Amino acid sequence: MNGCFQIQNSEKGVSLLLSPPIGGGVMPGMTEIREYLDRIGISYDALAINSALNSLGEDEIAVFLTSDKIAPVNEKCKIAVMPDRMTAVLRLYPPSVGGFPIRKRQILDQLAIQGISFGIDEEAIDGLLQDKHYCTDIVVARGQNQTAGKDASIVYLFDTSNQSRPELNEDGSVDFFKLNTLHHCTQGQVLAEIIPEERGLDGIDVFGGVSSAREVSKAVFSYGKNLEVSPDGLQLISMVDGHVKFADGMVFVSDVYTVEDVSTATGNIDYHGNVEVRGNVCENFSVRTDGDVFVKGVVEGAVIEAGGDIVIARGMHGQNKGKLKAGGNIIAKFISAAVVEADGFVEAEQILNSRVTAGSSINAEAGKGLIAGGKVTAKCAINVKNAGSPMGSVTIMEVGSDPEMKKRLTELQKSVGEKSMSVSQMKKVVEETARKIKSGAKLLPEQLKHARMLQSTLENVQTQIQKELKEIEKLDKLLRGDDNAHIDIRGTMYQGVSVAISGSVMSIKNEYTFCRLIKKGADVASTNL
Repeated sequence: MNGCFQIQNSEKGVSLLLSPPIGGGVMPGMTEIREYLDRIGISYDALAINSALNSLGEDEIAVFLTSDKIAPVNEKCKIAVMPDRMTAVLRLYPPSVGGFPIRKRQILDQLAIQGISFGIDEEAIDGLLQDKHYCTDIVVARGQNQTAGKDASIVYLFDTSNQSRPELNEDGSVDFFKLNTLHHCTQGQVLAEIIPEERGLDGIDVFGGVSSAREVSKAVFSYGKNLEVSPDGLQLISMVDGHVKFADGMVFVSDVYTVEDVSTATGNIDYHGNVEVRGNVCENFSVRTDGDVFVKGVVEGAVIEAGGDIVIARGMHGQNKGKLKAGGNIIAKFISAAVVEADGFVEAEQILNSRVTAGSSINAEAGKGLIAGGKVTAKCAINVKNAGSPMGSVTIMEVGSDPEMKKRLTELQKSVGEKSMSVSQMKKVVEETARKIKSGAKLLPEQLKHARMLQSTLENVQTQIQKELKEIEKLDKLLRGDDNAHIDIRGTMYQGVSVAISGSVMSIKNEYTFCRLIKKGADVASTNL
């Protein structure tokens, strides 16, 4: 309990009784005592009070203040607001003999006078008036702390990854018969849910001042056809049996076109959605779709073009005329004598005598893990177990970008800069000419002719700038991550293989095993895996 002080009246005059603290409490300081005495208008000897405070032990001390007679002093309170304006504390001071106790109404009036209007704790006031603790801070008003709130979010209830690679079996092979990177969904299935936003609380100080909570953002589904939103707006539901895919921040559901074989019985397939072939795609036929293609059998000298992924469970016999082209990834048991292009990665156990281009990586690590003959090109990496053959078959492996791309990018950036300066100058002349004409100034025929030619030139240059900016964007995307391009050999790379990394070329004359090839300076170098 804190120590306290109290006014005492007697026939001799007025004294100040100092009562020491008990059990770890603290004693009011001289500043607080002086403030109280000044408030009730009693004269005093500050040195005498300070000396008594310093000598105060376990017994009370009475300090004589004045011989003047005063009326009894009522119980008083002092209310202070903390610097952050979020807490108001009350300190109660005892009355002298004959003084009246303070009433709750008086405390509430004092709070109002000081402008304290929010978070008043009347229970704390009642408790203090019932069980009085003098010279002790009692919280009588609390502000409301501001809370941040929570933005709405979307939880997707299916695999949103479009870069998942097949897993290896314990024996190093891949069971392509069980492989299907298409994510099935059924009619009525909930594919995504919105977790609603939670608005934060406004901060309110004890004076009623408001600090608004941060605005929280809502979430809205972005989706294509064959989907609907639940009446409460919180669930995204498939309307059909099909395949679900997440791309560019949107959910797409495609119903599936299923055939046994692509042959004379079906003719070529041109479909908007996913295509599933339970058998084979026969020679000279084609499958074209903006969705995914899954073939459970073999592709024989055929053409498959897909906006999404292509998965061929038993492989591709290209017969030097087959072609695969995917906007996503291509996964096959093997690829032989074919032209293959994927914006994502290409995965196969064997790639033989083919021209393969991948936007990210080419992976031939499962099973025999062989790339032999032909040319394979990847933006980021080639991961292969064995490259080439003991017979020295000509095999070209390239990663990274052509140095000519970087040169072209630099030239385009310089060209756009120069053209932009030229456009700025031409605009000034054109605008000045237009201003003169608008003001009624007469221009010579030669001046008008020149103005028209300049306007035409300006439009042409602006068109060229837009065209070059698009090419810059495309090259920049192609060159991104070029510094990390590499080729990993997890078995043997034989003589006859030619390696190119970001323009640096090396012909393999000795076998390489278990190594990583990178570009070091202007050369290709080998490092440990």
